[in-house]
Amino acid sequence: MSAAAIIDVSAVIERQRRNGLVLTVMILSTVMMFLDGYDLHAMAFAAPTVVRSWSIDKGSLGIVFSAGVFGILVGGLIFGYLGDRIGRRLSIIAATVTFGGFSLLTVWAGDLNSLIALRFLAGLGIGGLAPLCFSLNLEYVPGRYRGTVVAIIMLGYVAGGSAGGVIAAWLVPQFGWPIVFWIGGVLPLAAAVLSFFTLPESIKFLVVQGRQPDEVARILNRIELGLQARSTARFVIDEENQPGHAGTGLSSKIAALFDGQLALITPLLWLAYIASSMTMFFLGSWTPILAEASGHTPAQAAFALSMFSLGGAVGALMVGWMLDRLGVLAIAIMPVIASPLVASVGLAGFGGSAFLVAMACVGFFVVGGHQGLNSAVGLFYPSANRSTAVGWALSVAKIGSITGPLIAGFLIARQLPVANLFLLAALPPLIMASCVVVLGLSQRRQTTSAASDVAAAKMDQAAPA
Repeated sequence: MSAAAIIDVSAVIERQRRNGLVLTVMILSTVMMFLDGYDLHAMAFAAPTVVRSWSIDKGSLGIVFSAGVFGILVGGLIFGYLGDRIGRRLSIIAATVTFGGFSLLTVWAGDLNSLIALRFLAGLGIGGLAPLCFSLNLEYVPGRYRGTVVAIIMLGYVAGGSAGGVIAAWLVPQFGWPIVFWIGGVLPLAAAVLSFFTLPESIKFLVVQGRQPDEVARILNRIELGLQARSTARFVIDEENQPGHAGTGLSSKIAALFDGQLALITPLLWLAYIASSMTMFFLGSWTPILAEASGHTPAQAAFALSMFSLGGAVGALMVGWMLDRLGVLAIAIMPVIASPLVASVGLAGFGGSAFLVAMACVGFFVVGGHQGLNSAVGLFYPSANRSTAVGWALSVAKIGSITGPLIAGFLIARQLPVANLFLLAALPPLIMASCVVVLGLSQRRQTTSAASDVAAAKMDQAAPA
C-alpha cells in the first residue's frame, strides 16, 4: 500500500469480518457492565442487614439511594465529556476505578453521612461507564451489528444486578453486609487493571483527534488482515461530515448536540428516554408492593419482578436485532404494545401464573424498548461528540427514573386504586412511541440522503474528464 494512501476507517470497519480485537472490546465491555450493574444495586442488597446492624429506621436509607442516583446522573455528564476529551479507553478505566474504589471504601463506612457520600461518589463512576462502553463499541462494530452488540453489553448489566441478589443471599449471612462491597470494589479494580493492558482506544476517536497514527495503523491491520496500513497514510471517517461536531470546550460540545438536524433529534431522544424511564422505574420499584395490594402472595410479588427483568433481557436482544435490520423506526412497536399491556395488568386482575406471564410480557416490551433507545442513541452523533451525547441522554433519562417512582409513591399514599396506577403508567410509552416514530423517519431521511451523495460521487468519478 502506498505511503500516501487514503484509508476510509469507516469502510474498513463496515466490511470487517469477525476478529479478536473487536471481540475483546465487546467481552471486556460486557464484563465491566456486569460489574456496573452489580454495584448499582449493591446498596439495595446490603440495606436490610445495614438496617439491622446499625439499628436504624429503614426509611433513613432513602437519602442514601437518592445520593447514588444523583451521582449516576452527574457521572454520565462528566465522564461523557471526558470520553470525547481524553478518549474512551482512559475514561472507561477511570470510571471503573471510581465506582470500584468508592465501593471498596464503603466497607469501612460507619454512619449514614459517610454512606451517603460514598454512594454519591461511587455513582459518578457507575453513571459514567455506560455511555463510554456504548460509544466504544459503536465505533468498532459494523452498522449491521450495532444494536445487537449494545443489547449484549446491556445483558451484562442486567445479569450483574441479578447476580448480586444471589451473592447477597449466599454470603451476607456468613460475612455480613461489607462482603457486598468487598466484591463490588475488588472486582472492578481488577477489571480496570486488565483493561489498562488489553482495551484499545476507539480508532475513530484517534482519527478525529489526529492522534497516534502508528496505533491507528496497527488497529486497522488487526481488524483487516492484509490491509497493510501504514502510519503515513491519511486516515478519514466519512461520518464526520454529519452535524454535531464540537470544539474541545464543554459548552461547545453541549451546543453541538443541537446543531442542524440535531436540534430536533436531541430533544426527542431526551423526551423518549424520560418517558421510557418513568414507566420502567415505576414498575421496577413498585411492582412487588402493588402486586401484594392486588392479592398476590409475597413470593409471587417478588417473582413477578424477576419475570419483569427476565422478559426485559429477552426483549433487549430482540430489539437490538430489529434495530440492526429495520432501523430506529422498528423500536416504536415496543412502546406501542407496552402501553395496553401495562394497563391490562391493573385492569384484568390476572392471578397466579397468568400474572407472572403478564409481567414477563410487560418486561419484554417496556425494558426491551428502553434498551432499544440505548442501542440507538449513539447512531445519531459523530465520533467527535458521541460520548458527550450518550452521557447527556442517559443522565437526562434519570429525570424519569426519579420522578416515575416518586409520582407513584405520592399517588399510592393517597390510596389511588391499583388499576388507575397502571393506567397512568401506560401513558408514557405512548409519548416514547411518538418520539421514536419521528426519530426513525429522520434516520431514514439521513440514510437516503447519504446514499444519494455516495451515488452522486460515484457518477462524478465515472464521468469522462
